[in-house]
Amino acid sequence: MGIILSAQDIHKTYYAASGEVHALNGVSADFEAGLFYAIIGRSGSGKSTLLHILSGLDKPTSGKVILNGEDLYAYSDAKMAAFRRRNMGFVFQQFNLLDEYTVLNNIAMPLKLDGKKLDKEFLRQVTELLGIDDKLKKYPNELSGGEQQRVAIARSVLAKPQLIFADEPTGNLDKKSGENTVALLRDCAARFGQTLVMVTHDLSVASLADRVIQIEDGKILPAFS
Repeated sequence: MGIILSAQDIHKTYYAASGEVHALNGVSADFEAGLFYAIIGRSGSGKSTLLHILSGLDKPTSGKVILNGEDLYAYSDAKMAAFRRRNMGFVFQQFNLLDEYTVLNNIAMPLKLDGKKLDKEFLRQVTELLGIDDKLKKYPNELSGGEQQRVAIARSVLAKPQLIFADEPTGNLDKKSGENTVALLRDCAARFGQTLVMVTHDLSVASLADRVIQIEDGKILPAFS
């Protein structure tokens, strides 16, 4: 289906009291449309930093991120925010749901922020697939952790983004809920033609991916590049 996203010689340096921290050291990787990528590595290896840079949540010190032929970091902050909202979905370890809003309003929030109408038929498809179609009038604090994560997945999918980024989405879940979450994310991405990029420390989760990228000391190991 072709390359949708490309990281080109990405470096990221943080400045701490103890000196410079080189989180990424010349990372280059291509991501094909419609595939599931797992980014693995030990704590501090740079995997979450890479995800944040690929998704426009953090800027590289040097290098480029090309999405659909456009340099992501050539955008102004305002244009970047709008571009993320329209082209990317996010699922994090923390569910980031708004307790004062119903499940339906949480799911539809990205669309509302972008002034788009809710596609009710697509909402039905997504919520039925995720098994939360009977939870739309409830509030997040009335749901289990697994149910809240499924709401977060629905929110990430509903705006029909090209890319879904997931950062340790199973971190706050028990093993069974975690396995179900990954299976649902993978199924949603496959059904709706989205590219899924997931950071995980769980090798059993990574084994479900189409491609695995392993990072160590801010570099991609050759066997996985």
